[in-house]
Amino acid sequence: MKWNIKLMTIMMIMSTVMVMSSSNWMSMWIGMEINMISFVPIMKMNNKESSSSTMIYFMAQSMGSSLFLYSLLSMWFQSPSNHSSSMMIMMMASMMIKLGLPPMHMWMIIVMSKLPWTTCFMLMTWQKIAPLTVTSKLTALTNEMYMTALVTSIIGALGGINQTSIRKIMAYSSISHMGWMLTLTSNNKWIIYLTLYSLMTATLCLMMNYENAYYLNQLHLTSKINKMALTINMLSMGGMPPMIGFLPKWMAIQTMINNNMTLIASLMIMTSLMTLMFYLNMITPMMSMSSQTNKLLMNKQKNYSWMITMSMMTPLALTLNVLI
Repeated sequence: MKWNIKLMTIMMIMSTVMVMSSSNWMSMWIGMEINMISFVPIMKMNNKESSSSTMIYFMAQSMGSSLFLYSLLSMWFQSPSNHSSSMMIMMMASMMIKLGLPPMHMWMIIVMSKLPWTTCFMLMTWQKIAPLTVTSKLTALTNEMYMTALVTSIIGALGGINQTSIRKIMAYSSISHMGWMLTLTSNNKWIIYLTLYSLMTATLCLMMNYENAYYLNQLHLTSKINKMALTINMLSMGGMPPMIGFLPKWMAIQTMINNNMTLIASLMIMTSLMTLMFYLNMITPMMSMSSQTNKLLMNKQKNYSWMITMSMMTPLALTLNVLI
């Protein structure tokens, strides 16, 4: 079983590299198919609840791949001068399905709510690389990309409010961040955004996995340092300066302003403030714990002070790098 997981993980990594290094659409499609086929067994091995989430993921990815292949074949049977924008929009729609973007996002919420934290992390980060690489090639759809980014950030912000499942909150958070990444596909800075987002998501998923917490009422952080670590991580996910999460959103805002998309940038900043509501909702339950409960759980608590150092020092290093 361990060997199978290692083999599938290697295939998943190699297929993503294949998509990123490809120069034609067909090899990208083949790479995405290998990526999907290698990730499905990983979901099945790590998911002990049921196979429904695996089937939903497979159907959603298959639908996106079929639509992408159909648009690709339609373009091949036409001359280069007759490549209509509708075919390009169809290719973009297929990537929206694979990324779990609105209005085809509900599969992402359902699948995320039934997966363990390790698989959730892979779904929110690594599995986004291949579709975003293909999306970045659709440079002719700049206006459509910005409108999709705005709608995605709004749906992601509104959907996470009043959620009690941490995995669903993280799913809507991923959708919201995908909207910001779409604004950076024109200059390929989405790679920097995804890297920093993966770092923030890794720290949070690691903490939730250690605590075995899947719902807000299961968060029992008692140490003040651990509470501070989670608070800083949540503020960083929301893009509050000077946390690490502010830097990628700053890059996205600059890109939108340079492309005369000031209105969309302003609206997306407002949606980013809305996401802070459900990030801070994750902190509220543990802040309201009684002192007696804190004493009972103190001895079992792990120390997450390393998260504070990473969240605070990384933006300083990146800022110095930009200035130099």
